[in-house]
Amino acid sequence: MNDTLLLFDIDGTLIHVAEEIAYVQAFRELYGAAIDASWPPNVTASDTSYIGAVIARALGRTATAEEIAHVVTRFVTHLERTIVTGVAPVRRLAGAAEFVAACAQTAPVAIATGCVEPSARVKLRYAELEHLFPCGGFSTSETRRADIVQRAIAVAERHYGRRFAPAHIVSFGDGVWDVEAARELGLRFVGINESERGRQRLAAAGAEVVVRDFTDAAAIWRIIKTPSQR
Repeated sequence: MNDTLLLFDIDGTLIHVAEEIAYVQAFRELYGAAIDASWPPNVTASDTSYIGAVIARALGRTATAEEIAHVVTRFVTHLERTIVTGVAPVRRLAGAAEFVAACAQTAPVAIATGCVEPSARVKLRYAELEHLFPCGGFSTSETRRADIVQRAIAVAERHYGRRFAPAHIVSFGDGVWDVEAARELGLRFVGINESERGRQRLAAAGAEVVVRDFTDAAAIWRIIKTPSQR
């Protein structure tokens, strides 16, 4: 098996789903229709950070772990319901399933996502990708995106029974926060974003490799196999 660990973000990288519908339903159910569920400024790109910030803005105090957990529970319930009913179907990026399946045959793969694990599992299951990822790092109580990536690496090292040097880890992501986390940890990075503006942002943030989706698998494989210059 290849000794390069491949880390994949979920939302915007592997799939798209309108999870904001489920979030609004969960927040309104617990805190009333007037709650502002928009993304607060300067918040770590993760579920728990977002939920905590929305609650804090609504209540004027720091959210408790129990309050965050209650929102997570209701959110995941609503998320699955909106997916099943077709209100917010899961859509894979072009070539994602084929690319990850090929990777999983030759290299260690893992998830590194800002999703809480229950929502990540729901998304991956309905995208028919869950079986390809034996392990991963998910949102818990992080203060920065790099915390999640470090958690994913540690979990992958335990699962695969080996250490992965930063130069032998490739992170796939769609957001500027993904680029920044990879740079902070010394990882190689491949930007994936269907939006031209999104790709421009990734490039401006320092991503050397940015593609629209996974359709040109051969080109992405060449990137992965090219030795790091670090």
